[in-house]
Amino acid sequence: MVGESPNDRNDRAIRVAARWYQSHLGDSAKVLLVTNDRDNKRKATEEGLNAETVESYVRSLAQPGLLDLVVVPSSGDVAMEDVEDLRPSKRKIVYNEHKPMSEITSGLRCGIYHQGKLRVNRYNPFEAYVGSESIGDEIIIRGSSNMNRSFDGDIVAVELLPQDQWHDSKSFIADDDEDDNEDDVRLVPNSADDAPRNTNSMQSTVGSSAASVPSRPVGRVVGIIKRNWNSYCGSLEPMPMPAGSGGVAHALFVSKDRRIPKIRIQTRQLGNLLNKRIIVAVDSWDVMSRYPSGHYVRTIGDIGDKETETEVVLIENDINTRPFSTQVLACLPPLPWTLSPEDVANPNRQDLRHVRVFSVDPPGCRDIDDALHCTPLPNGNFEVGVHIADVTNFVHPGTPLDEEASQRK
Repeated sequence: MVGESPNDRNDRAIRVAARWYQSHLGDSAKVLLVTNDRDNKRKATEEGLNAETVESYVRSLAQPGLLDLVVVPSSGDVAMEDVEDLRPSKRKIVYNEHKPMSEITSGLRCGIYHQGKLRVNRYNPFEAYVGSESIGDEIIIRGSSNMNRSFDGDIVAVELLPQDQWHDSKSFIADDDEDDNEDDVRLVPNSADDAPRNTNSMQSTVGSSAASVPSRPVGRVVGIIKRNWNSYCGSLEPMPMPAGSGGVAHALFVSKDRRIPKIRIQTRQLGNLLNKRIIVAVDSWDVMSRYPSGHYVRTIGDIGDKETETEVVLIENDINTRPFSTQVLACLPPLPWTLSPEDVANPNRQDLRHVRVFSVDPPGCRDIDDALHCTPLPNGNFEVGVHIADVTNFVHPGTPLDEEASQRK
């Protein structure tokens, strides 16, 4: 239609489909259009369709725990119906808006902006580095304001600051009080010994040893080219239980990875999440919020529990621990496995069963794949043999087992 955007045309097609199903099925089924797009929901209602937001639909299922899994809507979507800002009267812009991609592309072409992957300092979450091929050096990003809502691993566009700002010797500290006041910002002298942790205070160290090197450029993030948002393991910041029960509680999630900023979530099961390791996903980061917004995904277990903390380490390092499929297990030889006559007759193999070979894997180990032997020689020396399992004997190219192994490497 004239003046209709591709997104609006797509929304109209969905409403046409919903109306067709409603007419086709009649009273035999209820057709419901679920959308968080405010304008799409309004038009659907005006056209006589049943339309709800994701949150209102999940609420109708009468499972309060499911509401925690709902992604927090962006500013252009229908707002969560029962959620209010913590400090609505104090809201103001905290960060600069990101430049649109058209302006970023033009700036990169003209050399005004520089593209690279942002790496956050593991020991100081308010200092980051962007390797730039355009200038052949790393650009230092100091302070949460200059990092401008970027995450570790994001592909960002950076603008260099004037050289007289490359040796700034102050730090920004924002206090996280009980009311989550996002406006108390003050300047304090920097300490070289500061190693801030984003649990009780938010500090960006802008004076560091790197600043003493005149050749190191300093910049600020002006746009995000590609996000690197993931799900993160951590726990909720300690807080008192709100009065009443069943309502929405606002909490701050602290990741085990100190490079990740606190994440604000809304939960209806605060009592079950405190003192637990949980997984939280990031949804958005508004310019008026010091912290990104996210939602609860699942609980791992109690803080300090051995199995829980082990799973956290595996998840943080992106190690896949899901059970193997039936197709993968079918590629393995049946147990108990024994050498076949073909194996013994293979000229490319040597039978060492007469040698006392012993495993170095601990008792109860499920993958006994390393072994040794030590044999005295007539001249008084010792022959030491190192034995490694031949995985290729069991993992054949192109099989489900081979494909699974390549994904888990």
